[in-house]
Amino acid sequence: MSAMVSIADVMSDRPWPNIVVITVDSCRFDSAALARTPTLDSLGPLRRAVTPGVFTLPAHMAFFSGYFPNVMELPHLDYYSREMRQLWRLSRAKQKSRDSYHLQLEGDTLWEGFRKAGYHLLGAGGVRWFLTKTLTQGFDEFLFRGPNDYSDWFAQRGPEDFALAHPDELVERLPSDRPWFLFVNALETHAPYNNGLTQQSPEIAEIIARGAPIWAGRTRRGLHVELGPSDYKALHLAQVAAVEAVDQRLATLFDMLPKPFIALVCADHGESFGEGGNWGHGFPAEPVNNVPLWVGAVG
Repeated sequence: MSAMVSIADVMSDRPWPNIVVITVDSCRFDSAALARTPTLDSLGPLRRAVTPGVFTLPAHMAFFSGYFPNVMELPHLDYYSREMRQLWRLSRAKQKSRDSYHLQLEGDTLWEGFRKAGYHLLGAGGVRWFLTKTLTQGFDEFLFRGPNDYSDWFAQRGPEDFALAHPDELVERLPSDRPWFLFVNALETHAPYNNGLTQQSPEIAEIIARGAPIWAGRTRRGLHVELGPSDYKALHLAQVAAVEAVDQRLATLFDMLPKPFIALVCADHGESFGEGGNWGHGFPAEPVNNVPLWVGAVG
């Protein structure tokens, strides 16, 4: 595992450091808390944060506009809570004292700000929203890996469908002559939760088939779908296993990346597993709004 260093030390040595942003798609906070995540735990403390979006599109649009999940619970820590010191700040944002953030980005979006600062922007992801220009147009290059699930929301994924399973493909595209910003959307934790590293029980596919009509808060008049506590627990544990797969893959990626770099890892939104009779995301609810957040530096 790569050595962890302080963000302040990296910033003092490199005024414009390399940046890694990972979004662990659909991962609710307690899935991260239950998972074994030595790589992420070494990066920084796991905190419960509130996301600005309840599904992939609005969450990532907020992120690329500078609004990441915010830790509202005490204690407030630098880089986790808006009340504390921030990694960066866009020039069009409300003005704050210059010592309250590290990087001053010129522009309306992170894409614009980092590009004007001379960065190469590389993105990768696998949920269908990243097939649209809306979430990819700001990158110099974007690599899509994943099934086209417009026709089947729960299409099973193979090992080739996970961006984090191909770290060499990412590393070889990063320049050595200027700073870079690497973004990866990790598909593993999104339904159907198979992660390409561990074998998923056939029970999960059967539960998903029964629950499909109510996925993402959908309801139909007169519809009765029988998903019980044991079904939701099985789905939740499948997501926990997927978090652990992400952590293993991040260990490999972090080891391969040029160092030092600063990393921010969060979920775009969470997932409801039976709370209020709902499954999925796309609606406001405590397990959808609360997501994991880790911030740190690797040297």
